[in-house]
Amino acid sequence: MADNLVEMDVVTADGSEITVSEASNPDLYWGMRGAGQNFGIVTKFIYKIFDYPNGQDIFHATYHFTEDQLEILFEHLYRLLDNGTLPKDVNAYVVLRSKPLISPRAILVYHFYYFGTREQAFPYVQSILDLGPIFISNASFPYKHVSHRSFQASVGDPTCAAGLSTKTRFPVGLKTYNASTNRKIYSLFEDMITTVPALATSFVQFEAFPMQAVKAVDPASTAYAHREDDILVYGRKARELFLEGARPMRFHAYSNYANGDETLEQLYGYESWRLEKLRQLKRKWDPNGSFRFFNPFTDY
Repeated sequence: MADNLVEMDVVTADGSEITVSEASNPDLYWGMRGAGQNFGIVTKFIYKIFDYPNGQDIFHATYHFTEDQLEILFEHLYRLLDNGTLPKDVNAYVVLRSKPLISPRAILVYHFYYFGTREQAFPYVQSILDLGPIFISNASFPYKHVSHRSFQASVGDPTCAAGLSTKTRFPVGLKTYNASTNRKIYSLFEDMITTVPALATSFVQFEAFPMQAVKAVDPASTAYAHREDDILVYGRKARELFLEGARPMRFHAYSNYANGDETLEQLYGYESWRLEKLRQLKRKWDPNGSFRFFNPFTDY
C-alpha cells in the first residue's frame, strides 16, 4: 500500500506540520513508505486508487481439509503461486486451526478470493474441488464489504475496537512452501492445542498475495526492504521451523505483523546503506525518539 502514497501531511516530533512527497521533503517520503511509524503522524494523504477489476463483486470461499490432505493442498498452492506470480485477481491463504465441530483434529482452512463473480472464479474453484475438501462455504458480496465479511476487521468490528485486539503475531517472509516443514508445523500445532486446550483459538496462517506490482518497484526507492518475499506466515514456534526449512534464506519479518522481538535488520532490511539511511532520518526528524510505540528504529 505504501507504494501508492503520493503525498502526506505529517506532524513531526517538534510539532511542525509539513508536506511529504517526491518533491517536498523527499528523504522523509522515502522513509515514510516502509518505516513511517518512526517519523511522524500522518493527518492527511493523497493516494493512488485504481478501477476495481471485473466489476464490483468479490467471491470468497472456504475449503476445509484434513491433515492427511496437507501435502496435496500445498502442492496445489505451490502451483498456483508459481514463484510469486499468483494471478492478480486471486488471493489465497491457508489457516491451520482447531474446528472441533468439523473435525476432532486440527484442520487446514483454505480461503480463496476472486475479485470478480462466482462464474469468473470457476476455473480456479474446480481445481480446489478436485482435491476433495470435507466442508465448503462460499459467498459473493460487494468489494467494499470485504474487510467486514472476511476478517471482521471493519469499523465497528471487534478487531478494530479500542483495547479488544489480542492477536499476537510472529511473522516470517518466505519464497516458497516446504512440504516437510509444513508437516512439522502441523504436528507442532496439533501437539500444542492437545496439550494446552486453552490455546485452541491459536492459529498458523500461510498468506500469499499477487506480488507482481510489489516486485515492479525499485527496492531502493522506499524504506520497505522485503520485496522478494512471496509468502507470509506467522506463529512463534512455527517461525523457527519455517526458517529451518527455508535455509539459507535470512529471516524477514513484515513490520505490520511484527511481535517486537525481531532485530532491526529483520524488520527493515540487511543492507547497510538502508539501515544507515534510516538512522540519518531518525536523527534528523526525531532525534529524541518521540515516535517509538510500534517496532521502533532505536539504533541511531
